[in-house]
Amino acid sequence: MVGRQETMKFDDNEQLVKTFKAFAGMTSRRKRTHWRIAGYHKYVKTYEKSFDHREVLPVSHGDHVSHGVKGESLIYSHPDVIFNHLMDLHVSRATWDCAFTEGSVVEHISEFDDVLELAIKFPFSIQKLRLKRSWTRERDGGFTIALANIERSKSSEDKSENLFGGWTVYPITSHHGTIFAGSQHTKARPCCLVTEASRMYPCGRRTNVEKLAEWEGKTLVSRIIALKQSCEHTMNMDATHNHYAVHVTAREMVACKHSDSATNKEYLDHVPSTGRGHNLCTAPGINFSQEGSLQKGKWPFEAGIKSSDCWCSPDGDGFRVRGSNYLRDRKKVPAGQPLAELVAVDWFVDYQRIDDICSRPAGTCQRYILTTNRGPNTPFVFAVNIQVPGARHFSIVYYYTLARPADADSLLGRFIHGNDSFRNARLKLIPRVALGPWVVQRAVGTKPLIVGRALKVTYHSSPNNYMEVDIDIGSSTVANNIVRFVLGYVRTLVVDMCFLIEGKRDDELPEQLIGTSRVAHLEPESAVAPPPVR
Repeated sequence: MVGRQETMKFDDNEQLVKTFKAFAGMTSRRKRTHWRIAGYHKYVKTYEKSFDHREVLPVSHGDHVSHGVKGESLIYSHPDVIFNHLMDLHVSRATWDCAFTEGSVVEHISEFDDVLELAIKFPFSIQKLRLKRSWTRERDGGFTIALANIERSKSSEDKSENLFGGWTVYPITSHHGTIFAGSQHTKARPCCLVTEASRMYPCGRRTNVEKLAEWEGKTLVSRIIALKQSCEHTMNMDATHNHYAVHVTAREMVACKHSDSATNKEYLDHVPSTGRGHNLCTAPGINFSQEGSLQKGKWPFEAGIKSSDCWCSPDGDGFRVRGSNYLRDRKKVPAGQPLAELVAVDWFVDYQRIDDICSRPAGTCQRYILTTNRGPNTPFVFAVNIQVPGARHFSIVYYYTLARPADADSLLGRFIHGNDSFRNARLKLIPRVALGPWVVQRAVGTKPLIVGRALKVTYHSSPNNYMEVDIDIGSSTVANNIVRFVLGYVRTLVVDMCFLIEGKRDDELPEQLIGTSRVAHLEPESAVAPPPVR
């Protein structure tokens, strides 16, 4: 997994990752390490390089010769699948990592840094090591993971090996963009170039560096081949599941068109789990009965929780809204926590536009959110249905709940109980591409949009129960072209949005978010048929 190296202190995530990228030859020519090709072994190209005490990354101590090894291979799998494999420290890791014995995270330093304790097989022993692990996500969906020993005190008599190494994963691109960013007709599999690099250092022992290098090289090749097989097997299993889900969706569509009551009944029994993979990891204590057809997860990655084809709710402070003095100083401030909680997301596909989803008896709103919470504590549901037209019509529906109906005199209350003219002039959407190619980020932007001025919006409501906002992307040629363009990259994207009512007077400021949403690496094939109208 990693090679032996003198301990080195890294003060932050960026320092460790940048040092590893330079070591692995992934930075500019002037700063990077230059490797010599060593051979090609069953899908894996290997490299090697010897270092002396004057030529090392990072700097070490002592007059010693050390050896670096590097391997790279194409893995036909999604970057998140590979990322989950490399971050995993459970027993299952031993199925592809032949040097791994056991491991655990002992400290979370930040969102992208932690401290590990690993037991690793070396040629003549199994040693326990304490490492810092840092990782970063790239704009194209790839990532880098770097590991290095935590600096020990000079008085320490610990003779365990020292480690420095890691991985980089880059999605392969074509002239059409990323290989997995095509249309619904594209059959190309996801593909990534995976590189592992490590630096060996004998730590003052009487060790034959050449034999040590030979052992590490063989271990590296074995590990990369096993990683390739495991990740590609996972993708094949997911593809099999998605093939089944698409066929169920098509059958449900036909049944709904012909009012097949038997199939509709089957839909009611099937809908809570439709579109979910067989191997999904979930966080303890999560209740999925209200979460709709798209599963809840978390992005950035967190061990044990799904991080692709999922949704979550990002912190409101990531968005900026009009402050209390905006009318005078034009300053915006972090939005703070939203008024409503995102409790469910549906991802639908049909042969016609999907309207008024909250009124459907078998839908998430009526069957789960409202029914489960009947009584004095029944929540008020605010739903946003974003409709994307095409040969197949897609809809992504966000369900937010308020603990109680909004006060009629509040800005949100006036929006809910007001007329369409007021609503169209005030409902605001702020988009943000948290992860994705630069061209997509530029196309989407982060500028707030008054939805009713740019697009056709239809409102459906039930007093004291719900309000649904249907946003027809197809009503604007410009918006439709942008969204269709973004759909081509959707598997590589993490997209954030927030909804709010625009404040225009001092008593309506500062603006408050209704809710936030984040959708990570959405799969078009995981969309399911909507519930029957009646």
